[in-house]
Amino acid sequence: MKRARDFESKYDYIIVGSGFGGSVAALRLSQKGYSVLVLEKGRRYHKEDFPKTNWNIRKYLWAPILKCFGIQEISLLKGVMVLHGSGVGGGSLVYANTLMRPQESVFDQPEWGQSSEWKLQLKDCYHRAEKMLGVTENQILGPADQALEKLSQDWNIDHTYHRTKVGVYFGEVGQEGQEVSDPYFGGQGPRRTGCTGCGGCMIGCRVGAKNTLDQNYLYLAEKLGAKILPDSPVDRIFPQFGQDYRYRVETRNKGYQAKNVILAAGVLGTLKLLFRNRDEYKTLSNISQDLGKNVRTNGESLCGATSFDKSNNFSKGIAIGSAIHPDENIKIEPVRYSQGSDFLRFLAVPLTGAGNMITRPLKMLLTMCFGIASVLRLLLIRDWAKSTVILLVMQTIDQKLNLTYGRCWLHFFQKNLKLDRGSEKIPSYLPVAQHASRDLAKIIGGVPQNIFSEVMLGIPATAHILGGVGVGNDSVSSVIDQNFEVHGYPGLYVCDGSVVPVNLGVNPSLTIAALAEYWANGIKGKR
Repeated sequence: MKRARDFESKYDYIIVGSGFGGSVAALRLSQKGYSVLVLEKGRRYHKEDFPKTNWNIRKYLWAPILKCFGIQEISLLKGVMVLHGSGVGGGSLVYANTLMRPQESVFDQPEWGQSSEWKLQLKDCYHRAEKMLGVTENQILGPADQALEKLSQDWNIDHTYHRTKVGVYFGEVGQEGQEVSDPYFGGQGPRRTGCTGCGGCMIGCRVGAKNTLDQNYLYLAEKLGAKILPDSPVDRIFPQFGQDYRYRVETRNKGYQAKNVILAAGVLGTLKLLFRNRDEYKTLSNISQDLGKNVRTNGESLCGATSFDKSNNFSKGIAIGSAIHPDENIKIEPVRYSQGSDFLRFLAVPLTGAGNMITRPLKMLLTMCFGIASVLRLLLIRDWAKSTVILLVMQTIDQKLNLTYGRCWLHFFQKNLKLDRGSEKIPSYLPVAQHASRDLAKIIGGVPQNIFSEVMLGIPATAHILGGVGVGNDSVSSVIDQNFEVHGYPGLYVCDGSVVPVNLGVNPSLTIAALAEYWANGIKGKR
């Protein structure tokens, strides 16, 4: 039994996770006069703490079992490989800055329920989130963006080529790399530095130009009294109804009490926490059996091409600076890492055609045998990031899988999230992605590549996993109601990407922030 002093800290709201959902909630609740505690499993990073390249694995990767406490977490499940963030600021530390609204037709899909109401409510919420996150049009186009524009011309879709909307402070012309006073919040925010176009956005911005959540929502929330505790992974949640503080939240070595709890740990973090407390600890045993259903990957495929022309430098620019639309359901973006950040080259394999889990790896081996010269050149290339354009392909086409919780060989037979039996399989082969990668390789003079999980394991990779906590009117068909409150658990909310019920077809960070703004707008101020 826990000693009383372990639970002496009490708050109006405890927020689990500090990403695009949790950070919005932290600020808006603080503004309304509530006491707020944010529990984040990752560490707090300042710009000088980020690694210079992703070869500094201890600062780049999140893998505590290997004593790595960085910002990039890679989770391999049976049905999907997920790239996601860790640290104070959540996914904003490692994401590609891209903050774009989806097409309005996305909200017409039946999974949203009252779609017209969602579109109306979210319009102002998007505007508030864009203002807070400093959304602007990309001002730095690099060689990778030029290569994508050439691809759009070859495909006769150059009218769809456009610069991305991003959360980056570019500064005044000629003042790149210079520090200035807060340009966003009337001097109430931190000092900022103009973007230098180094391409290091996704290993942590060492310049201070990236509008990460610790530079806006979280920064202002702390000024209003919100408390943020890094290195605090939440393990158990105990309801204690009938008491003023309705929930007890435990980390590994400490406990807290709260009148309300918001789960905003990202899709994998939130699902794992809910499953564990429902099925293993039995503390939240009445959570809907709909939990974990209809998880989306944003219909993604990751591929690309590496050039053998040493004059190319595709690392220049911001992480994602432009995009094209082959059709109304598909979007393609070029992705870059900073020069010298070659760690992810080990996730790349030669471009391989369609097949199952047996035939496709065999096809890859044949490709390597008949193209051994190119393979050797690729292995020996000194600066992979400088020479490579990664292509992120996203779709609004509906594809989904169901996740459950249990023992899995991928996690050494420990309990974790895994693919539910009978769940439909999301395709790991997208013809348009293969076509784009092959044609891009011709443009830049190199070889096309796939990500290994698609070829060797037959599963897609995604940086934008969504869903799993359905919104609806009852616990039979959903986990939470229209106010994001868990059915049967007053004061327990979910506010992150797991509430998004469809593939958005764009990078989802802005939509998650807008949904959090929508939730916070419905909370009355403290009397």
